[in-house]
Amino acid sequence: MTNHPGNTPPLILTIAGFDPSCGAGIAADLKTFAAHNCYGLAAVTALTVQNTQGVRSTHLTPAATLRAQLECLLEDSSISAVKIGMLGNRANAAVVAEFLDRGHFACVVLDPVARAQSGGADLIDAAGMRFIADELLRRATVVTPNIAEAELLTGLKIHDLEGMKEAAKRLVGQGAPAVVVKGGHMDKAIDVFYDGQELQTFGGERVKSENTHGSGCTFASAIAAQLALGKQLPDAVMLAKAYVVKAIEKSYAIGKGPGPLNHFFRFQLEPAPRGTHTPPQHSLHPAAEPSSH
Repeated sequence: MTNHPGNTPPLILTIAGFDPSCGAGIAADLKTFAAHNCYGLAAVTALTVQNTQGVRSTHLTPAATLRAQLECLLEDSSISAVKIGMLGNRANAAVVAEFLDRGHFACVVLDPVARAQSGGADLIDAAGMRFIADELLRRATVVTPNIAEAELLTGLKIHDLEGMKEAAKRLVGQGAPAVVVKGGHMDKAIDVFYDGQELQTFGGERVKSENTHGSGCTFASAIAAQLALGKQLPDAVMLAKAYVVKAIEKSYAIGKGPGPLNHFFRFQLEPAPRGTHTPPQHSLHPAAEPSSH
């Protein structure tokens, strides 16, 4: 017996670090899930000291505490998808691998975060990145590295679109079922998708905005949400990219560095044109007010 009435939204779990400026990490993931009408759960891998200008330090969650968080959530909820971001070290990565083996989740999106987009501290140690390459890739539904992360995972040097395609193929050869190599830092914002059979490129014009803090986290989370909602993987990638582009277009400046995306742009009304009169809205018309009994 549960206390949940009908129409419960898909539950998506994010396993990632906490960004106090709430542009990246768990905060970005939860906002993205909510924007897609999904409900987000979270297991915290690290507390970071950061703002829009960069990461100053990281404080990792002990592996035993991370395991307890995950076990607590798994025994209580039916999880539709898992999104994995910053793990911090090998111990936490190993805990996540055990959790994935136990949960047998239908959708797992692995964003192999290695370094903050805005610069600063490394977000995983070398042993942790090797564990991701050796163990976590094959446990994911799709892996979403940026170019620097793809280089770390494959040992390749990527200079152009052909290099991105080669890295995607290499990662599938290393065990990943499907890969999206993100080209957000290239001259043109082209992503490469490969699932072992079909290689696709998803292009797009570069948005003229510096407010891209958390764009990688948001992209991976949007893919997870689309998969949880029943979309096929190529469609989920395409829809997630479109969502991120629009969230950057509608972003706003917060802080002194690159600001966050506007995750809830779909729910915000455009202001009325100047000179347009909007009559005041009242909760009840006087004639409709309930009478006293």
